Amino acid sequence: MNRAVIVRRTAFGLLAAGAACAVLTLPSASAEPGQPTPPVASAGDDCNAAGLSRTISAVTASETTYFAAHPDLNQALIDFTRQSAFSAMGSFNDYFKEHPDQADDLRGIQAPLGDFKDRCGMEVAPTDALAVLGDL
Repeated sequence: MNRAVIVRRTAFGLLAAGAACAVLTLPSASAEPGQPTPPVASAGDDCNAAGLSRTISAVTASETTYFAAHPDLNQALIDFTRQSAFSAMGSFNDYFKEHPDQADDLRGIQAPLGDFKDRCGMEVAPTDALAVLGDL
């Protein structure tokens, strides 16, 4: 694999991870305080690397479609990745505070990752698990 491909994959991974962190750390407008979390379902047959990869691929495909339909968000997120990590996180947070509808949409798109993590009893975020493979 050449260096350009590795750099592009790393940049995309950082973009996706940054957006995921920013969106998931913002309070949800629909969250109701005091609601109990649903019980964890039993681990299914897809609680393996192939199932994780399939889930991440599906989420990534949905994000791609969403970003293409929202050019301002699409450009803003890539612009944020050109900042230092500290500045980028602040920019992600500020953007999604100003655009809560987009934050909610992305939370919905990324929900299968959280569902996979909970269902399979993962202690590591799925995107972090995948990032390890990018360092090989």
